[in-house]
Amino acid sequence: MPQEELTTGRPSNYSQWHRLNLPWWCYMTDGDWFEQRKRNGKLVSVAYIETIQVPDIDQWSEYEPWPSKIALGMEIETKMGIPSYIVWHSPECTKFIVKRHLTSQWKKMDGKMYKEWIQKLGIKSHDQ
Repeated sequence: MPQEELTTGRPSNYSQWHRLNLPWWCYMTDGDWFEQRKRNGKLVSVAYIETIQVPDIDQWSEYEPWPSKIALGMEIETKMGIPSYIVWHSPECTKFIVKRHLTSQWKKMDGKMYKEWIQKLGIKSHDQ
């Protein structure tokens, strides 16, 4: 039996195939973004970011990530040892709310602040 449809459309043919052909206990969650930096000539992940676009940034708390996305972020943080964030953003990407998965603290940022924050990811004092 196909799994219940949670979104208004499948982002890929593979996603649709997975939902229609596998049993309910075969979960699949797509992650959004790994922020990476070059270290010693190799790309390494320095943070994981799950993004949620919201129509009104002041209503961000009404858009909770799905439990599977929370579990994925927490698993990435604990097993990979990199910080995991949820970022709510306006459609124009001019306003942002940034929250680390393992905390309840969040910060509102404009585009300039968010750009600076992204650029500092991977610097140990910044990621704490």
